[in-house]
Amino acid sequence: MSAEVIERIRNIAIFSDFSGDPERLGKIAAKLKVRRHAAGSAIITEGEEGDTLFVLNAGSVRILRNTLAGDTFALVNLSADANVYFGEIALIDNDRRSATVTALTDCETLTLARKDYLDLCEEDPVIGYRLTFQLALKLGSALRKSNRDMITMYQALLEEIS
Repeated sequence: MSAEVIERIRNIAIFSDFSGDPERLGKIAAKLKVRRHAAGSAIITEGEEGDTLFVLNAGSVRILRNTLAGDTFALVNLSADANVYFGEIALIDNDRRSATVTALTDCETLTLARKDYLDLCEEDPVIGYRLTFQLALKLGSALRKSNRDMITMYQALLEEIS
């Protein structure tokens, strides 16, 4: 894989433990596949099964969610300049996608499929441990935020009822 891809993933949080380890960055980069997405296309669709992590290499995307009533609302717009990745839960879980990611512009992603992630974990347990640890940190952060949001909504509901 090119030196450009290695330099790119060095700046992505999930791979940050390897920023000073070009050999391991090279092993990771060798597993990545480049995908191109046209503006307006869905990269990930909420509710579908997925097995791939996406690193936004170029362009910008919008993250969308559906309400229980079926209405769609935008959560956030993300740009490759922000060194973002999404779909990481699919590396460890066979569950369905929790959001839709749509290309706002023509985009390029670097993808890591679950099979390649698991192969990488077997080939180099240090990579496996550190990537899995980064995933756990992100999941923990998301769970704490979700809990705070739920408490806030619960308190607002109680105040409305009172």
